Amino acid sequence: MTQQLHFFARGNTAEGLHSLNDSVYEEVKTFYVLEGYPGSSSEVLGQLAEAWSGKDWNIQWIHQPLDSELLEGIILPDHQLAIVDGESWGGNSAAQEAVIHIVNLNQALQDDILSAARETITALELEISRTCEAAYALFQQTLRIHDEWEVFYIEALDHDIMNGLAADWANRHLTPPAREKTAKVAHRFLGAATWRGAVDYVLNLTDDLNTRVFVKGRPGSGKSTLFKKLAAAAAGRGIDVEVYHCGFDPNSLDMLIFPELSLAIFDSTAPHEHFPSREGDSILDVYGLAIPEGTDEKHSEAVAEVSARYKTSMKQSIALLAEVKRLRERLEELYKEAADPAALSLIGRELLLELEHV
Repeated sequence: MTQQLHFFARGNTAEGLHSLNDSVYEEVKTFYVLEGYPGSSSEVLGQLAEAWSGKDWNIQWIHQPLDSELLEGIILPDHQLAIVDGESWGGNSAAQEAVIHIVNLNQALQDDILSAARETITALELEISRTCEAAYALFQQTLRIHDEWEVFYIEALDHDIMNGLAADWANRHLTPPAREKTAKVAHRFLGAATWRGAVDYVLNLTDDLNTRVFVKGRPGSGKSTLFKKLAAAAAGRGIDVEVYHCGFDPNSLDMLIFPELSLAIFDSTAPHEHFPSREGDSILDVYGLAIPEGTDEKHSEAVAEVSARYKTSMKQSIALLAEVKRLRERLEELYKEAADPAALSLIGRELLLELEHV
């Protein structure tokens, strides 16, 4: 069965623009790197997506964290090949031994037209940089508010129960392969804080799996710690695991997929809240298991206050990303006015023809 999976390699996080590119592209042996002006790579990647989305191929679609409707990379895992936007990729350790083809999209630019807009372009680039920095600073502030929220439940959490849950769950579900091997561990983002708000691909990533465990709880109720223990247990037993980091706090984990076991366990609370919908789905409520009854009620007023501050701060952070998106579109429009669309389309068609024969 072929898979077309959607996820992110980078995220707009409380630690800034955080990249997991080294892991995402670790097994790629051939790169086609799209080097060009703002907006050109997404257009060419869009051409490839339009041509390939209906193919019966294994494809990994890497989405832009600012605008999830656009791509910044495509991986054909069966060929260990990737087509990547050069600016977002930036090279990685795995690429040192890879074959790299540079695709020069700047051939479509008409420099005489572009030169008249240089001053405006420089001003826009500076404003984009400043707005990004402001957004990341506010994300950090928002995370500190979230830390306040977590305290109510961390203090009430029964750590012995959670430790026991991790051990028991691993023993019941993480059966080592018959033949001893070294586990493959991949790191990705299942979602991102985009200019539209939170976007996730949980359902796409888990659609073909037989078993899905939807973990419910509260901030600070031990979900991420549970996932870290299960990921370590799987790797220690030689079980391949896909580790999906939180798109807001990359030090926190939101989901684990064990492809060989056709199994996923994931944080199914806001902003990526989902519910069981088919056979093989189940809920694991860590709040009910490991936090004393009445904790919500005991702290209801304080929780409501910190929750409101968190939501306000997050909304303000997203508004700054929306401003980055607006500025970025203005910048791309200046380049588009100086570019020959037919020339860019031709480069895309030539690349498509070359890749059809890999």
